[in-house]
Amino acid sequence: MEWLYGVVASLRSKGRNWAVIALSLLLAFSVWLLTALTTDTVAVLSVNVEAQSDLEGRVALSPDMARIRARCRASGFRIRSLRRHDVRTVRFQPADLHPVGEDAYYITASSLEKYVQDIYGDVRLENFISDTVVFRFPPETCKKVPVVPVKAIRFRSQYVEMAPLKVEPDSVIVYGDPLLLERVSQVRTETIRLTDVSSSIQDIVELDPISGTRYSTPSVKYSVSVSRALEIADRVAVRVTGVPEGKTVIPYPSTVSISVFSVFPMLSDPLKELTLEVPYEEFLHSRTGDCVPRIPTQFKGVIRTRISPEVVHCVEVVR
Repeated sequence: MEWLYGVVASLRSKGRNWAVIALSLLLAFSVWLLTALTTDTVAVLSVNVEAQSDLEGRVALSPDMARIRARCRASGFRIRSLRRHDVRTVRFQPADLHPVGEDAYYITASSLEKYVQDIYGDVRLENFISDTVVFRFPPETCKKVPVVPVKAIRFRSQYVEMAPLKVEPDSVIVYGDPLLLERVSQVRTETIRLTDVSSSIQDIVELDPISGTRYSTPSVKYSVSVSRALEIADRVAVRVTGVPEGKTVIPYPSTVSISVFSVFPMLSDPLKELTLEVPYEEFLHSRTGDCVPRIPTQFKGVIRTRISPEVVHCVEVVR
């Protein structure tokens, strides 16, 4: 035992040297670990994925998960963090999901390549180990209804809306309880508030939510076509055309007010020598004699017209 005491005494006398050695070993290990964690390596990564999608007539979130395995090149830090991650939710485009069986849908490895960042994050894909991955999307009660835009738009002076505001898509799928869906006939947008509008506009607007339901899309695109315009107004005559010989039909009133909105600049006066017409056939088929006067020719550059009154009363004069 005397030799053991000698070794211990020697270590005590050289304690400082051993401290330096221990610190050097610790530093070397830290450098090695940091290098290993920051250097890109190829590893098999396996992630549990729950799928979301907007498949028509199906639930939005698959009730089960699939384990997706792939060979990826990534840093040691990334590989370690992925191995600790439990579940990732990934939204797949409906076009990438293909039906197989009653409720199951599969996605191929080639389609999965666009979702690598969503599944694994900042990695470089080498190859997927599985050719296809399958998820279930059971049916869900749904109903297709039109989208009604709600707008509060103010145009700058001399600017008008060329056509009614359009939304795309113009209808959505509403999911929910069957009793609730019976009362849903349309979906409204949030109010589109615009002021001092002097040019065409395209944007996105959220849909107004209905409690207890979800939509196939939370928002729609809308577009407003706007142009500079001039308004001219006048009173023009109304006459009945195509009246057989020997008969006379008189409209009351015989003149009406008309306003025309035309694109700027206005090249000609569309109201010059204009006469509105009521076809005699329309008068014959009317029960009360009330008819709508029409503009006989198509105006060039005219955005819209307004006639007041919109209906005239025609009377046949018997001689």
